[in-house]
Amino acid sequence: MASTAAETGDDLTPLYTSTLDEVGVSASRPVRVGSWMSGGGNFRCLLPGHPDHPGWHYGCPVCVPDLQDHRPHSHDHFEISIIRRGRTLHRTRHATEELGPGTVIVLAPGMTHAIYGIDGLHQTNIYYLTEWLADDLMAHWRETGLVPLFLAASLFRQCRDGAVTKFVLSPAELAAVDHELADIGRESVSDLPSLTFLRSSLLKALILLSRSHTRQSPVEVGLGFRKEIVAALGHIEEAILRCEAFNVGALAESMGLCPDHLGAIFRKATGCSPMTYYQHRRIQHSCNQLLDLSRSITEIAHGLGFCDSAHFTNMFKKHQGVTPIMYRQRYTTGQRGRQS
Repeated sequence: MASTAAETGDDLTPLYTSTLDEVGVSASRPVRVGSWMSGGGNFRCLLPGHPDHPGWHYGCPVCVPDLQDHRPHSHDHFEISIIRRGRTLHRTRHATEELGPGTVIVLAPGMTHAIYGIDGLHQTNIYYLTEWLADDLMAHWRETGLVPLFLAASLFRQCRDGAVTKFVLSPAELAAVDHELADIGRESVSDLPSLTFLRSSLLKALILLSRSHTRQSPVEVGLGFRKEIVAALGHIEEAILRCEAFNVGALAESMGLCPDHLGAIFRKATGCSPMTYYQHRRIQHSCNQLLDLSRSITEIAHGLGFCDSAHFTNMFKKHQGVTPIMYRQRYTTGQRGRQS
């Protein structure tokens, strides 16, 4: 069952924004798996071992809200939802669609949606810090569909206003994804989770989801970037990792293009200029480094080629809306380390 955006109206104004820290994402746990079951009465949080705790959600609690929240809202992060049981209507500004067992929806940051018409709904949500996941960005490009589905909206302006991605897992595909989510759940409840383990399990889950989507919609999995754009993206990543100055003219010359032409095709593909993307990626790399409290902000700034911490702070606030210290505190509360 589906209706068009015209039939549902365009007044889907978000009443609030969900943030990553609210769902438990932090420097020590940059990926979280949360599950919900529709119910009535008082709010309940079912811990492992409770007779009503479902077997599909392993090491973490399952929330049973008194009223399933269906108000229009947005997110400052990606949200992957897997419907396990029951049905519901999912509304965005593009359409209203029915979701049933096995359905996966991928919501990009800033996207507004609402859920209503709930009937025995059981769902699992996956949340993650994109800056942490995108640290090895060019390696992710080698996995078909991974970047377009789960990272592109945080990288490119052109990808921030698309429709919700929706596909259905087969029982075998769901079982394979569940295996990885189980590992994430069990590792997350340990006293000191391994970030390498969590990243590996998340990547395997995302690759499995990408393959399922590719199987069903092969023409939708790519961004259609020209080889020159992919080469430019790789050059920018190398410049950042090597702490080298980035020069659009030098890049264009190495590719046999004039700077204006490179800038035009880059902007058409990504929605921004090469220099703007370079600065954006530098700040994303710094976000990931700020999660490590053993590194000072001054050290991070110099390591990414900023002339001083004041310049870094100004650029960071321009892109993230908060200062580096505020970002670090948001995800490292309770941990000890260096702030300046």
